[in-house]
Parts: sequence; C-alpha cells; structure tokens
Amino acid sequence: MDLIEILLKLILAIALGGLIGLEREASQKPAGFRTNILVCVGSAMMMSLAVGIIGAKGGTGDTLVRMAAGVITGIGFLGAGTIVHARGMVAGLTTASTLWVVAGLGLIIGAGYYVPAVVLTAPIMFTLVLFRKIEEAYLRKSLFHYHFTIKESPDILSGLRKLSFHNGIKLEKLNLKKERNAFVISFSFFSTEEKEQEFNKGLFNLGEIEELKID
Repeated sequence: MDLIEILLKLILAIALGGLIGLEREASQKPAGFRTNILVCVGSAMMMSLAVGIIGAKGGTGDTLVRMAAGVITGIGFLGAGTIVHARGMVAGLTTASTLWVVAGLGLIIGAGYYVPAVVLTAPIMFTLVLFRKIEEAYLRKSLFHYHFTIKESPDILSGLRKLSFHNGIKLEKLNLKKERNAFVISFSFFSTEEKEQEFNKGLFNLGEIEELKID
C-alpha cells in the first residue's frame, strides 16, 4: 500500500472524526473531540491493515469482513462504557451511537471510499445538530430557570455537572457567586417535566439549600 494513500486516509479520518467530535465537545458530551478522532483513525488503520494484507498476501474479501466485524464489536464495548443508568434514567445512548457510527466511518475511509465517507458525514452532522434543535423545540417544551442559595461546598460544580449528566440535561447560562459562607447559583435548561422533577430531587442531595426559586 502506498505511503501517501495511508497518510490521506489518516488525514481524512482526523478531519471527519474531528468534525463530529467538535459537535460532541460543544454539547458537553463525555466522548468529545479527541475520542471521536481516535475512534475514526483507529478504525481506518485497522481496515487499511486488512486491505494491505489482501494486497501483500493475496487474501480474500472475508479478511475485510472479519476486520470490520471485529472493530464494530470492540466499539460496542467502548460505547457501552458511555451509557449511564441512574435514578431510573438512561443517559449516553446518543454518545454510544455516535461512536459506533464514527467507527463505521473510519472503516469506510480505511477501505478507500473517500467520497462516500465525506458524503455520509453530512447526515451524521445533520442528525446531531439539526435534529437536536428540533428535539429541544418540540420534545422538550419547557425552559426552566433555577436560582438557589446553598451552603459553601467545594464540590458543588462537580456535583451539578454529574447530576445534569445523569439526567440528560444540559445546563445553560450557569452563574455562580459567593456570598459569605454560601454560593448563589443560577442556570437554565430545557427538559421535560419528568426529567426536571428527577433533577430537582437530586439537587437537594448536593448540599444544604437555603433558598430555591424555579421560574
């Protein structure tokens, strides 16, 4: 296999995997920019290896199929690690699905189908970006504004991030201000009423809340 061809595959895998990873990073997901790049590059490398074996040792198309199946199975275990079940809620399914799709994209690149890989990236980004906006507009109709005062705790921000992640909620306009021995915190998020109630229950486990206001 030509060295220039290998470099082209790796560069394309970095570019397309990075593009998807940027969206995941901007959405504050656990598998972000670097993770998606590594998954795409790794899949492309494995498929390139299979193509090289066929070219050098006269293998059959079954070699490509077995390599693809092995990569997809391995990514399945990686994706399972991003799924979290807590308080009756399941979070991380979109992240796991994205890793699986990015691995498939890497396999396509590794097999030498450069144009189809670029074309297939478009619907992936379309689903992650546009459909998320549609979901927020029509499936998560309520916008909640939280304002509360909680006694000083060094882990409050970490606790908030974990709580929002477990409930599949993205906090926006987060503001924290210290007043004497307490923190005044405000933020907003889109959510269904059911998820908001679960979030509300978990909030009181973060510390001693002195005052809570929800708009």
